[in-house]
Amino acid sequence: MRAAVQRLVLGGLAGKLLGMVREVLLAAAYGTGVPATATRVAQTGTLVPVDFFTADVLTAGFLPLHKELLGTDPARAATLFHGLRTALWVLSGILTVGLLVLARPAVDLLAPGLDAGAATASAEFLRVMAVGIPSYLQFSLLSYLEISHDGFRLSSARATAQNLGMLASLGLAWVLHQPVVLAGGFAAAYVVLHAWGYASVRRRGFLPAVSTEGGRELLGRLWRRLRPLLLLPLVLQGSVVTERIVASLLGDQVVAAVDYARFVASTGVNLLAVPLGLAGLAALSGLDTTVARERLAGILPGLLLVVAPVSVVLAVGSSQVVEVLYARGAFDARAVATSASVLTGFGLGFWAQSCAYVLVKALNAANKNTVAAGSLLAGLVVTLAVNVSLHALLGPVTLGLAASAGAVVTAAVAAHLLGVSRTLWRWVGACVPVALVAWGACAWAPARGWLGLVAVGGCVLAVFAVAVLVLASWRRVVLALVR
Repeated sequence: MRAAVQRLVLGGLAGKLLGMVREVLLAAAYGTGVPATATRVAQTGTLVPVDFFTADVLTAGFLPLHKELLGTDPARAATLFHGLRTALWVLSGILTVGLLVLARPAVDLLAPGLDAGAATASAEFLRVMAVGIPSYLQFSLLSYLEISHDGFRLSSARATAQNLGMLASLGLAWVLHQPVVLAGGFAAAYVVLHAWGYASVRRRGFLPAVSTEGGRELLGRLWRRLRPLLLLPLVLQGSVVTERIVASLLGDQVVAAVDYARFVASTGVNLLAVPLGLAGLAALSGLDTTVARERLAGILPGLLLVVAPVSVVLAVGSSQVVEVLYARGAFDARAVATSASVLTGFGLGFWAQSCAYVLVKALNAANKNTVAAGSLLAGLVVTLAVNVSLHALLGPVTLGLAASAGAVVTAAVAAHLLGVSRTLWRWVGACVPVALVAWGACAWAPARGWLGLVAVGGCVLAVFAVAVLVLASWRRVVLALVR
């Protein structure tokens, strides 16, 4: 278990670092202009239909059922793999041809607010990315086949390889002065990954011989596993599409700005909350409910004291963060202002996004997958509602606020289901006044660049450090973290 987690975390970290390089270079090359916007819209148009049909099929359906059959009936495990493999070839063919033919209507549906030039470019990008759908789906299946055999090489390499492909295509697009080459990086990366993944599982003997034993009964078992989760992908992909629609209605630049801001927030969650969530899965699995609740109640205060200051820095210092990361080349002052506005919204709920991740993983560890999906579903509904109802009033910040509001709801529902609501809200309530003081203390900080970011970060850390010195309960939590 430890080796698997280490491989996945290290692979994810390498992928995130390359992703940061990709985002910085994309911002320098194209800012929030048409190529960046077209890339975001095309990626959404490619992945939304794919993930809608396949995400839970592979994670909640294929993987646990194949793992179970592998130890008891390898012939039927082979039937499941080859049957699903054939189905994914058929589905990917339909989706690819559909997007090649209907690229412009798909863009008009996803981003109705784009002007004619941006919409045409997005459709062109979408046709190129769609070519990678068959390899994307087949590689995903092969990676879950490997996981079923307790291997994690393909999964850990996925993000790194995808970002390398995007970086190579970005460089080529810049040299050739052909932005559409950007879209080719996604497709090319997955064609290479598919070929490598197939060779890897075959060489290690994971690829089973073709079998048709018990196919109909297996389909029934797969359906029973997936049935409780059918609503989640519908709402999840609906939320993604709604965000793209709202962003396009607010302006072409906002479509790209959302992803620049989200990358900052998601990187923070991955670095701070994901390791704790994975550790929680291992530490809480199989424990008595009362013991698990006590351990989780001990985790939350430390997590909040780590993520609350980061949340304040992202909310108060959003302009400085965006300037330091992205403000070079084509990323002009307007792009900084738009991206910073969205990041402010994400920052206000960064603490909730981190807590929600850990709490949902705790539900998974307790084998409460259905209610875990329910907590995510509640948050997604709120995200969708905030985006639709407030974007005209608040502007780009709505997109970050919507994600934050959804995270608060997910965290609240998950904490209630786990019996740790009182602990969560007691510590959130303790952090709020300190965060407000820190916010006020940042008023004197310079408004730009590295100097401003260091000043904001220093103010926030100083205020929280004083709180730790003054409050005995906070000191105990920090000392426990240090130990």
